[in-house]
Amino acid sequence: MKRKIIASLILIIVLLLSQYDFLLKSYARFFTIDNATIGMEAAIVILAGSSSTRIPKALDLYKAGYGTRLLLTTVRSMNSKVAQIYMTREQEAQEIAKILNSPAQFEFVPSLKGGATSTFDEAYDLLAFCTKENVRHIIIVTDSFHTRRALFAFKKVFRDSNIKVEVSATANEIFNEENWWLSDVGISAYILEPIKLAVYLVTSQNISAIKND
Repeated sequence: MKRKIIASLILIIVLLLSQYDFLLKSYARFFTIDNATIGMEAAIVILAGSSSTRIPKALDLYKAGYGTRLLLTTVRSMNSKVAQIYMTREQEAQEIAKILNSPAQFEFVPSLKGGATSTFDEAYDLLAFCTKENVRHIIIVTDSFHTRRALFAFKKVFRDSNIKVEVSATANEIFNEENWWLSDVGISAYILEPIKLAVYLVTSQNISAIKND
């Protein structure tokens, strides 16, 4: 009996190792949602995080007619004492738009609590902004690995609003769903993401340990 159990375990391990590529890719693909649709009055929302990927993606959507407004969320500074030596999000956005020859106007979404520190914070800020501005359709732009959790958070917060919420996934030049385990940043992103998603499943409020992605 013991030999059969050991043999079965070895067989399972061999099968898993032989299929690791498929399993790792399938695991990562679970976290990606990309369901943006063109809307005449849609607003394209750039979540805080990687400006070098999210802003170009938002500009592509804007040029393609997916939305008529480009919104930047307001985030809390890590250290306000030295914040002035860095570009603001608006300055970053304008510089990237200039480099990509994609002129556009960006609007800031005011923060309800002095700057967002999580995706939930950004969702509550956007809900207040959209209600005031009568925005009925938003497309949130964020990294591929963050799209499922971001959309879940926004859907949870926007549940009773009748505002259409969609998400557009951005890519980067270091890792993606097909090779994430080959780089430290990819491993960090995809190993931490299920933990963060699990936390978001049981709450609809900001958890201080869950920072912006």
